[in-house]
Amino acid sequence: MLINYSRFVSISSTFLVTAVTVACMVPKVAVAQFGVSPSQTSNFFNDFRNRTSQMKKTAQAARSGDVVYDYEKGAYVSQEDQEGFQSLQQLLRSDREISQPSVRSGSSAFAARSVGDYTSYSGQYSQALSYFAPTYTSDPFLSGKRNLMLGPVNIGLGLYQGFEYNSNVRRSPIAVSDFISSTLLNVSANYRLTRNNVLSLTAGIGVDHYFNHPELAAYGNGNYLLNILPGSTLAFDIKAGPVYITIYDRISVRPATNNAFVGAANNNSFGVFNNDAGIAANWQINSSWALALNYTNTYSKALGQNNGQFNRTMNSLHASLTYSPAATWILGTEGGVSILSYDQPTLNDATMFNWGLFVSVPLGKSTIVKLSGGLQVFDFKSPTVFAPIGPGDNSDLNSYYYNFSITNQLNARFSHTLTVGHESAINLASNFVTSDFVNYGLSMIAWKGGRFSLSGYFERSQPSFVNLAFPGTGTNLTQFGIDFYYTHQLTSKLRMGAGYHFGRADYATIAGRDNDQHGFSFDLNYTLSPKAGINLGYRYFLTDTRAAVADSAQSRVILGFNYNF
Repeated sequence: MLINYSRFVSISSTFLVTAVTVACMVPKVAVAQFGVSPSQTSNFFNDFRNRTSQMKKTAQAARSGDVVYDYEKGAYVSQEDQEGFQSLQQLLRSDREISQPSVRSGSSAFAARSVGDYTSYSGQYSQALSYFAPTYTSDPFLSGKRNLMLGPVNIGLGLYQGFEYNSNVRRSPIAVSDFISSTLLNVSANYRLTRNNVLSLTAGIGVDHYFNHPELAAYGNGNYLLNILPGSTLAFDIKAGPVYITIYDRISVRPATNNAFVGAANNNSFGVFNNDAGIAANWQINSSWALALNYTNTYSKALGQNNGQFNRTMNSLHASLTYSPAATWILGTEGGVSILSYDQPTLNDATMFNWGLFVSVPLGKSTIVKLSGGLQVFDFKSPTVFAPIGPGDNSDLNSYYYNFSITNQLNARFSHTLTVGHESAINLASNFVTSDFVNYGLSMIAWKGGRFSLSGYFERSQPSFVNLAFPGTGTNLTQFGIDFYYTHQLTSKLRMGAGYHFGRADYATIAGRDNDQHGFSFDLNYTLSPKAGINLGYRYFLTDTRAAVADSAQSRVILGFNYNF
């Protein structure tokens, strides 16, 4: 699986980022399903406004002077502006990688509030920076700027090749080890048909190979396991008068894990094919008012046998109206409706609605505060399948949500952010799950060459229905954790990093599932040339459950090479 290569595969910068002041004011918040979760819907509109703003800038750009093409910004920029700079917030996301769950990682820090989300990986911290770009790129410490031209098409390519030894692939008390090869090609390309019309592709595509135990692969035969990273997008941007339109298709093929919230199936995994096809429009009505709309059709299919109950289709229509007369503070309203339909009757179809208000205010030059809140209404059809085949949940939702976030950058060396929220989302063991959560992150440049980060999370989740007669039933879950990471630039070419993770999960009604987890990481990254780097990393996870028979340990050694064309 191509989702957790320590420091080797860093979190992607956005394909089109750094927008107008209005859009940049809105910080990212917690993760759950797009189309259902108000926080994810808000993140989508923030990202889409950023994309629109960048389209305006690049339409007026001139190619002159000592410049290179910046594929993340979609524009030609000066050499001085593109020397691999990363903001502290981007670095914080990268430092949190140790606790990011994946199909081969030993981390159990899954977010119960996003167990039903097929659009991205379930983790306690915020995910990718952009809806329109893959979740990871292949060059964590190189600049990521390439300048290839094939006719009129600008192309950036990054190749990653990794070899992993995993002592316990399934994170089970009885360990089964394997050697795994992973190959990933990142593509970032765009073709400007006219001044205001651009066709673009951002994708991460690769294959895995399990040498000794192909049966451990989440889908396929394990010999050549296809992965298309979430966020891989083909998009066509159009300007029609004052309206900017993006027609997009996002596709992913990846392994998924049954999150710890799903009870006995924790260590099982399956493949997921997910396709989001949609159209979004942004209309700057005047200097103060702006309206954005988005329609998405999402088709999700579980790959492999005995997982057809997860197959579903969801159609979502959302809108966001903002008012910002001074281009400083923002007042807005946003929300929409989603219609959910499963292929099989194990889980229930639904019509889901959310709507609310939000305000984003800068406090001075270095602090941004956002507060949002509103109503969520989920109307599920009555169950036709009951335990032990299905949960038999007959619950509906009529409740509130809120999200509060504050981001403060004291200076160029110190930044921290806090997010607090309460919202509901789709579940896989009941109709929905309601969660309260807190995220905190601090990133600091400690001294010359050294950077330190500290992150923590808390989550309390409650499923809409607990049915002990259903083998996969959920339960009330409380979990919290803390992550440390320190990285140091030893020389101009050699970087070292080390981290620690602690997590605790307490289950209300599942005896013996409560657990503590300790994770350790160590990384070395050596830059061979301005285009190539080699990486070596070690991961160790120890899971200590109240029922000792479920204890597990996992070691991973990963050697990786990346090259940017």
